[in-house]
Amino acid sequence: MKVGRFTQGLMVIFLVISMLIPSHSAYAAELTAHQEFTKKASSELNKYLKKSGGRVTLQYQDLVTGETFQIKGKTSNRAASTIKLPLALYIMEQAAKGKINLNQKLTYKSYHYYGGSGVIQKDKVGTSYTIRNLVKKAMIYSDNIAFIMLKERVGQKTFIKYMKSIGGQYAYPNGQNLTSANDLTIYAKRLYQFSNKNPLGKELVGYLKKTVYNTTIPRGIKGTAVAHKVGMIPQDRIYNDAAIVFDKNPYVLAITTKGISYKKSQKVIAGLAWIVNKNHKAKASAPYFKSKADVTIYQNSSKSAAIGTLKKYQTLKIFSTKGTWYGVKFGKGTGYIQKKSVIALKKTSVSGWAANLSQIGIIKMKANAPVVDNTTSGKVIAYINKDQDYYFFKRENDFYVIDLGGRVGYVASKYITNLSVSM
Repeated sequence: MKVGRFTQGLMVIFLVISMLIPSHSAYAAELTAHQEFTKKASSELNKYLKKSGGRVTLQYQDLVTGETFQIKGKTSNRAASTIKLPLALYIMEQAAKGKINLNQKLTYKSYHYYGGSGVIQKDKVGTSYTIRNLVKKAMIYSDNIAFIMLKERVGQKTFIKYMKSIGGQYAYPNGQNLTSANDLTIYAKRLYQFSNKNPLGKELVGYLKKTVYNTTIPRGIKGTAVAHKVGMIPQDRIYNDAAIVFDKNPYVLAITTKGISYKKSQKVIAGLAWIVNKNHKAKASAPYFKSKADVTIYQNSSKSAAIGTLKKYQTLKIFSTKGTWYGVKFGKGTGYIQKKSVIALKKTSVSGWAANLSQIGIIKMKANAPVVDNTTSGKVIAYINKDQDYYFFKRENDFYVIDLGGRVGYVASKYITNLSVSM
């Protein structure tokens, strides 16, 4: 008897634990687009890196969703000319605040001279340039003298303080010009955000799109606009690149290399960019999404007219994609949900999908109407706002059956004010 009770007790404990821990099959049934991106990109990139040799770091960030992926992203490397990107960004931000006059002229003096990349070294000492022109030369030609003159204008301590204030980890530590893929994506993302708010940000992006150095990230992402800043020290086998990739779903990508020949490193960076871009596009083609929290559904791809609410952790089919918005079947047409508010899914375990069901009429809401997932003690999955029209394709008892983003939903008749049937 004691053994029997002990065995029964173990069985009860086992059952309780199995209820609390989701099964492997249930977990595997849902796959986020970012999980698939991480798995595939990681596998492909690591195989590529084994062949390339050297030390490579990489960081990617989706500018719509904020999702990131990195390979030793915080490992430091010599920055070379990528340091010019945060300096130009700081200057343009200060100009936007009225604290720097881009038309102010600075004079090229003999102590500013520095060899390597650039065009000013061919000019006469004593030549004057506007700050705007120096920024342009530093971005398009990676001009070393322009950088030195601009850094002198703002002061190195001020520049260091700025880099640290926006999240840069390597801001001239012990006087060394270092960076990381993570730092470079921080600067690229900030520039992207600045360019969406201010014409001077767009101007700076324009310079980076016109750079004369295009054998790295842009070479691996053909047919898509790329604004990027390279930095190289050929004799020390250093080559870095930081980019904003203006895909339909834009992202930033930074790659640093060390110990790979000057010529080969460019091919390696281009190859890595190709792999990242291929998997980024695959990620963007996800067929479903799941809400992170209660999410507002809008009538168009702006925040001008709310037409409903999707409850937390609900999964819908993606009907269309438009910039930073997903379109779903809603009402008499399409409802729009911000991509940053949801998680894109490649696979889902949700059941109860509507399959090409024809609507037979239109209902109108007399109050904010809850949509439930079944007619018996149904769970609320969304709300349709008052006065909204909605197609329905069936009636079951006191409920109208609707297509909510590809899922079958039910709205109780007590929430309906008008009914139009076309059969």
